[in-house]
Amino acid sequence: MADDDSSTVLSDVDDDDAASASVAADSSPSISNHSDQQNLLLLAQLEDARRARDASDKALKDSESRLTRLKAFAQDVIKKRDDALRSQSDAASQRDDLSRQLHSLHSEIATLTQMLTSGMEKISGKISAYTTFPDGLPTTHKYTGLPALAYGVIKRSNDIVEELLRQVDLASKSRDQATETMEHRNYEIAIEVSQLEAKISALREDLSHKESDIEKLTGSVAQMEAELSDLRRFRDEADNKARALEAKLDSQRPLFLEQLNFLSKLHEQIHDIDKVVSLDGKSDDTEPTSSVFMSNEVDSDENLKVLLDGLKSVVELAGVAKEKVRHKMDKTNGEVKSLHEKVDALIEEKTHIGTLLRSVLSSNKSEVLQVAEEGLREAGIDLKLDGKERSSLGEAHDDEVYTLAGALGNTVKESQIKIIELQHLVEALRAESSLLKARLDAQTKEINQQKLQIKDLEVKERTANESVEGLMMDITAAEEEILRWKAAAEEEAAAGGAVEKEFQSQILALQKELEDRKQAMLELENKLKFKEETAAAAMAAREAAEKSLKLADIRSTRLRQRLEELSRQVEQSNGQGSSLAGPSGVRYACWPWQWLGLNFVRYSGQAEALESSNEMELSEPLI
Repeated sequence: MADDDSSTVLSDVDDDDAASASVAADSSPSISNHSDQQNLLLLAQLEDARRARDASDKALKDSESRLTRLKAFAQDVIKKRDDALRSQSDAASQRDDLSRQLHSLHSEIATLTQMLTSGMEKISGKISAYTTFPDGLPTTHKYTGLPALAYGVIKRSNDIVEELLRQVDLASKSRDQATETMEHRNYEIAIEVSQLEAKISALREDLSHKESDIEKLTGSVAQMEAELSDLRRFRDEADNKARALEAKLDSQRPLFLEQLNFLSKLHEQIHDIDKVVSLDGKSDDTEPTSSVFMSNEVDSDENLKVLLDGLKSVVELAGVAKEKVRHKMDKTNGEVKSLHEKVDALIEEKTHIGTLLRSVLSSNKSEVLQVAEEGLREAGIDLKLDGKERSSLGEAHDDEVYTLAGALGNTVKESQIKIIELQHLVEALRAESSLLKARLDAQTKEINQQKLQIKDLEVKERTANESVEGLMMDITAAEEEILRWKAAAEEEAAAGGAVEKEFQSQILALQKELEDRKQAMLELENKLKFKEETAAAAMAAREAAEKSLKLADIRSTRLRQRLEELSRQVEQSNGQGSSLAGPSGVRYACWPWQWLGLNFVRYSGQAEALESSNEMELSEPLI
């Protein structure tokens, strides 16, 4: 278009030269009529001036047409700005929708808070038999809102678990104390039994059997405790694995939510880019971000599905935006290229117009005066026009030329301003295209990263599902094993309790029997002491009797010797006293002690004293 305008301007200049040449050619045959020639010359000059004015008007019209095109382009830019403002208002409406959704989310959080509070109060009421908790959940100054609620629930759950663990520890301690008491009692019983074995040999066999039974019972109790400890350890390991998985899922849940938030923001940004880049300022209708990125805070599988769906929608929208950005960049590059061509054409036109103006201003006056002098000289009038005449002849023409030059200068200035504005617009379009390209590259990189994250999340999801399934199977198997072991332990505990009760009854019977035996032993010891004392007294009496017998033997020998002596004296007396007669003979014969010269009274006293002394000797050991 600019080339056509320049060609038209050059053709106008050529027409002016041809017209001047024709005027010069036509003036040569009309020498005869000077006035007609002068009139024709003036008419030719007027015609030239009219043509120059028409050419300037035409150039002005071309400039106005270009100005109108620039105005149209500016209107298009303003229209695009209005479209951008409209898209901004749409974004504000979407923000209002998001605020409403946030309000609904706040209401759901309040409902969740009420449910968690009531649930924890019910759980606290169930364990109120062991301990009491204050009304409401625990609070802290570090957190507010939902984290404070989570802190309260976790704190209350931790308190409940600690109380249950304390009750379990107390039960285990009481059981251990009972076991220790039983073992101590068994040890005491064993000591007592060992002491009784040393004293009572008859009960040794029974006590050995009882000790063997006790050892068997303690071995079975120890085995049961070992099995129960193994079961508890297995249960604790399963609980730790389950808590680790829950903690891992809880730690991944904020990551999922954050990724969903970033994906929603990315979706909105790409959607805004699509709106900005679209030719009509309106992008294709896509599903809203809130419906695509609606997260579920409980189910991790649903969160992963939502994340995958959101990433798919982001990838699709990014592809559409990429195509539109490429189309827009191609169009922008074409516009930039056309604007460059227009700027180059305007610059060439400016230089050409400047050269024309300079040539016109420098040579127009002298050429007109020379043509006028030659015309007069050919007419036979030798007239030299001086500077004043030349100035008077070309004054009107100079004024018109200066006005034309001023108009052209103003047009050139306006064209320069428009060129500068177009250059700024081209730079802005270049910056916008580079920014769009950079954003497109960044979005492409981010989409690639999101694809990699999708693959990683799919792998993690598969591994997590497999591990969760394996752990759930292990937990179910462990629960079944725990239930089986628990039932067996309860049965063994019941049997052990029955055996323990029987053992306690036997111990009580043994204690009663031991007390009876002790009482009998005391009685036997008393009897033995009495018998020993009686035996000692009998031995003393025997020794006394032996002594008495010895004394009696000695006395009997003495009496026998006395009797023998008396009998010999009697025989002697019979031989010598046969001649004795008288009444006293019978008396002496009847009472030999008198005949023997013994005092009856004295002898009687001595016999009584001897008898009493013998009795005293015999009774002395008894005393």
